[in-house]
Amino acid sequence: MSTVEQRVFTLARKILPGAAQKDMSRDLDLVTDLNADSLSLVSLIYAIEEEFRMDTAELGSLVTESRTLGDLVDAVQDRQR
Repeated sequence: MSTVEQRVFTLARKILPGAAQKDMSRDLDLVTDLNADSLSLVSLIYAIEEEFRMDTAELGSLVTESRTLGDLVDAVQDRQR
């Protein structure tokens, strides 16, 4: 597991309603498996922005590109390159 993956999983576990009781994996669906609603998704995206010092302009694309935890991890890794 990469450092980025660990950090995203930690943020998801803290913020998403259904994440606390789950074994975290890249294939977990943010809405279906982790019970994310629009408010918790926005909170998660802002936490990722802060954690990884990303530009706020990139937040919209993070939301639209990400359906699973793995999608979020990949999006963060792509923006760090």
